[in-house]
Amino acid sequence: MSKLITVVGATGNQGRAVIAALVGDTNYTLRGLTRNPASSASQELRRQGVEVVEADLANLASLKAAFAGSYAVYGVTAPIELLADNEMATVEKIEEAWGRNIAQAAAETGGLQHFIWSTLPRAFEISGGRYHLSHFASKNKVEDYIRGIAGLAAKTTFLFIAQYHINYSFGPLSIYPIPSANAYVHLASHPPETPIAWIGDVTRNLQPFIKPILEQSHKTKGNIVFAYSEVQTSEDSLQIWAKSKGVRAFHVPVSAELVSTLWGKYADFLAGMWRYWGEFGEKSWSAPGRTILTKDDLGVTGLISLAESFKNFEI
Repeated sequence: MSKLITVVGATGNQGRAVIAALVGDTNYTLRGLTRNPASSASQELRRQGVEVVEADLANLASLKAAFAGSYAVYGVTAPIELLADNEMATVEKIEEAWGRNIAQAAAETGGLQHFIWSTLPRAFEISGGRYHLSHFASKNKVEDYIRGIAGLAAKTTFLFIAQYHINYSFGPLSIYPIPSANAYVHLASHPPETPIAWIGDVTRNLQPFIKPILEQSHKTKGNIVFAYSEVQTSEDSLQIWAKSKGVRAFHVPVSAELVSTLWGKYADFLAGMWRYWGEFGEKSWSAPGRTILTKDDLGVTGLISLAESFKNFEI
């Protein structure tokens, strides 16, 4: 009998990757949750044989109904869409509330065997209070909530996913053309030697992690899986992008204050994250007292390189 895997945010980057990893495998039946079941992305999921269900992360009852009968649930929240109309403190509260609803619905789902929570490291604790990254903090609070429900914690895989290649498209992380110099610049408030852990194209590179997480649950439940494809310095990452486009690109140091003046709350959301990585390096993806599993621990193969991720990517 096939196992029902329910995917929150099925039309988003992570959700599409989870579905792509499992679709066509008769061991699994797929249910995708979305706010808009009439969208073209939802229709595409139906064509792939995915059951599409409408659900609202702010509505616990709708999530409980949507999770019914699931063997596993993939939980994720994507707060960046909230930034346009809300301040960071509000976004953090909304994302935490969404995550708590997902976790609570999972805890109340009879027969659920596996819950995967997409989260991030505890930047505030790791940095000794220097970095309060709202999208990290909200997910961390949900993790605390999950760990407070013994029956749910024991069946949860906590999933760290590294940097998406498409983040080079967003404001304070973007790469800007300088036509008069026939070159591009990356305005960076972090050092060029900052180590960046990349997942690259998450729709491609998250896929190879999904079956190992589900099928090696004796390893992953209760632990953290860190999904990344490679680690490159910020400078080397920029040059990999430049080479893929056949252009020149330069890392231009600027102050955190200037970045904040230019991009406001988006600077806190994105540029602050890269400064955190620059200051704390390898430690920034740590989890003191917890087991972290990587691609090597799970035998993950088939990842594409950062260069390959950039090949068809346009800023």
